[in-house]
Amino acid sequence: MEAQFSIAGHQNLRTKVIQVILFGLMLILSVSIFVFFIYYSWINTNSSASFSDMISGTAQKPYVTRVLVPWVTSGISALMPDSIHMAAENLSAKNVLLGSFLMAYRTPDDFALEAIISLLLQLASIIGFAFTFRGLYRKVFKTPELVPEMFTLVILLGMTPMLFYGYIYDFPSLFLSTLGLYCIAAKRKRSYFAVFFLATLNKETAIFLVVPSMLLFWDWLRPSLRKVIYGVLAQVSIYFAVRVPIGWIYRNNPGGMIENHWAEHAIILRDFPMVSVLTFLIAMVMIWLAFNRWRDKPVMVMFGVFPGIVLLPMFLLGGYPFEIRVFYDVYAASFMSTVYTLLLPRIKLPAQWLTTQDWLNSLAATISRMTFSPHNRTLRKQS
Repeated sequence: MEAQFSIAGHQNLRTKVIQVILFGLMLILSVSIFVFFIYYSWINTNSSASFSDMISGTAQKPYVTRVLVPWVTSGISALMPDSIHMAAENLSAKNVLLGSFLMAYRTPDDFALEAIISLLLQLASIIGFAFTFRGLYRKVFKTPELVPEMFTLVILLGMTPMLFYGYIYDFPSLFLSTLGLYCIAAKRKRSYFAVFFLATLNKETAIFLVVPSMLLFWDWLRPSLRKVIYGVLAQVSIYFAVRVPIGWIYRNNPGGMIENHWAEHAIILRDFPMVSVLTFLIAMVMIWLAFNRWRDKPVMVMFGVFPGIVLLPMFLLGGYPFEIRVFYDVYAASFMSTVYTLLLPRIKLPAQWLTTQDWLNSLAATISRMTFSPHNRTLRKQS
């Protein structure tokens, strides 16, 4: 008996040590992605959304309406005394590493403190995404120890194609959309509404969280469409209560709420047909991996993927060619769905959540009860 306890204790210790190592790798990889993003994403190069213009609120629409990072950055900066501002400018001038970062971040010298604050927000967001995804994976799937950490490393590496173009709100968008999914999976309503509010400040695509959030209000034992409708209406109210005033504040800024880049896609198709065909084939494979056997996948995963159906035409209309960073909002869910597709033929991947087909059956049963309830039958007879 003592020998068995000794072996079990040794195995637990070994697991904990490996877990700490994986945590360290997650942290290192997150920082590496942050550095790569700053140096190679051409961040803040868009003249319509330069760093100084975003912080000062003079950038063009729609960029200027993505206010979370600019407002938090400006708010913290405003609280700092002049001595801190001067120290930041002196440090950026004397410290080679920091100066290199700010040069890659394309910030004016007099915005040194704001740039440092914004960079820290970027770093916190990518680290937050890594550890939030680990928690989300554990909430969705029943997996052995260390598996969530290993898949977190994979999803971080999978971000590489998205890192070659970016804006200051990209990593916060990735983090908040994933955190929203985690709150839904963990059934934390109050936390979810707080996250949804912040995500709405960050970018208008936060509205896509409404789709998976329906599960937050779905009672599997006693399903009620009324609860779901109230939950959705509450979020829509928050969304417009946030986005409408922001639109009014920046109503006189140049630009529009949507940019049309369909012409750029057409030019790429004309001038680089082979690249376009290859990109299309890769996209089709990724879509198939995400949506294959969707009825058999956890509903939590698929409800996070479904907004991608809307994001795809939005990307073709309003996104630059190859700017796949626009899919950050559905990245975590799409990754889990893809993993499920790839592993299902070989490995049983038990889920904490029921399948999409189970939810459809529950929805059909709920509608049936509503249709054939005694109250409804009485109304039909009276009519």
